This record gives sequence, structure tokens and C-alpha cells, in this order.
Amino acid sequence: MSLAVPPRHRAPAALVLAIVVLAGSLDAQSISPPVVEFREKASASFNVTNESVFPLTVVLQPRGFRVSEEGEVLIEPLDTTRIHLSISALSFRLQPRQTYTVFYDAKADSVPAWFTIWAAITGARTANGVNIRVELPHVVYLNQKQRLAESDVRIVSTRWFRQQQKVVVEVENSSPRLGRAQEVEVTAAGAAAVRGAPFPAFPGSRRRATLPWTAAQSPERLEIKFEGFRLETTAIQVDDTPAPPPAAPPDSAPTAARSDSTPRP
Repeated sequence: MSLAVPPRHRAPAALVLAIVVLAGSLDAQSISPPVVEFREKASASFNVTNESVFPLTVVLQPRGFRVSEEGEVLIEPLDTTRIHLSISALSFRLQPRQTYTVFYDAKADSVPAWFTIWAAITGARTANGVNIRVELPHVVYLNQKQRLAESDVRIVSTRWFRQQQKVVVEVENSSPRLGRAQEVEVTAAGAAAVRGAPFPAFPGSRRRATLPWTAAQSPERLEIKFEGFRLETTAIQVDDTPAPPPAAPPDSAPTAARSDSTPRP
């Protein structure tokens, strides 16, 4: 199977790891599950669903990616010299209200490894006839046999940006293993708990996660849940850096509004 992979480009992370176009069409197409984890190799499947009234064309393209400390996703060509992937179909038609199941097998010469299978979906139109293109990812992690241990990761710092109404925690994974923070939670007595989205802890890297905190009282405790253990801290520093000014609106709106985001890896 020959795979043509586009040049690398950046995609801002906004949970979770999809490029969506036009808010009115977001519920019309979907991939499930969006994120999966396996030990060393995968023999699995995912579903692409068309909830629209249009017949759609779907083209699949595997890609690699890496994530910055801030959670920004950089999409890269798939390293086919290391990751070996076979897919049951690289393109297909989806009739209205139809679901198509894609099967695949994946293994890597060394683990951990990770990649995405992107589904480029075309054929739908807006009420005024504008064509819509949607790209949705299926994110795959091939984990090592030995899961991440509590001694592998630590909370480097936790800051409450009081004027910006947010808490930022920095986590470091000093091991060669891949793990995943399943949940981040900030609490204080008398305030509602705030939970953040899961995120991967990549080998030998740091990651910053941001949670909103609008309560009047200061946050008292932050906890991160991993598979098999939890990290927690009460050492939350206060930072009174003012909130940045709002971004200036663009000079002109595009013909068709497009919102690019990436699923949480």
C-alpha cells in the first residue's frame, strides 16, 4: 500500500486531536472511537458515520504527529520505516445515515509509538451551496508493555493566574515510557471542583495543562490521575499577571468560515 502524506503543518490543539468546518455541520459526520491505546500492536477498527442527508466521499490518510509543551499539535508525515500500518480501505462512499467500519493492523519496530488516521470527508453543502470539507482523526497509541510508573512523572509547578482565572500545571515524564493523564482536577473548600481533559505524557518531555478557575477563593489542591496511580499537590503559586488584551478582529471574514482544531491526542 502506497501512502501519500502531505507536508508537515501546525494545527492548534483544542481538545481533544479534529479539523471541523462550519459549526452547523459539526454533528453531521463523526469518527468513533476518536482515541485508542494498545499494548505494542493493534488489530482494530473505527467507524465513520454520515448523519447528513448528502452522500459523502471519504479519503483516509495516516499521519504522524508530535505535541509541544503547550499542547500544540504538529502534524508530520507518517514514519513508515518504523510504523507498519495496513488499512482495509483508503477511500469509500458513505450514503446518508450510513456508518462504515474501517479495519486496520498496526505495529512498530519500537514502542511507544503513535499516529493518526485522518478521514477527509467531502460532499456535503451548506444551505447556500457552499461545499464543506471536514477532516476527522482517529488517534492511535502503541504503548510499551510496562505502563508508566509513579516514579516516572512529577508535577514541576502549579500556578493560579488570579487575574486570568486559570490554573496551569506543568508535568514532566522523565522516562522512556508513554502514559496518559486520565483526568486533572482542581479543588477548594466551598467551591465546585474543576476537571480538565486527559492528555498524553510523552517520553522524556514536559506538558502544561490549563484549567479555568473562576471561584472567588484560591484553589487549594490539584490532582492528576494516571492508570494505577495519582499525583497531587497543594503547592499552588499565585501569579497576578494581567490577562492579555483581546485579539483584534480580522479585517475581513472569509467566504466560508472555517474553524481548525485538533483532537486531544
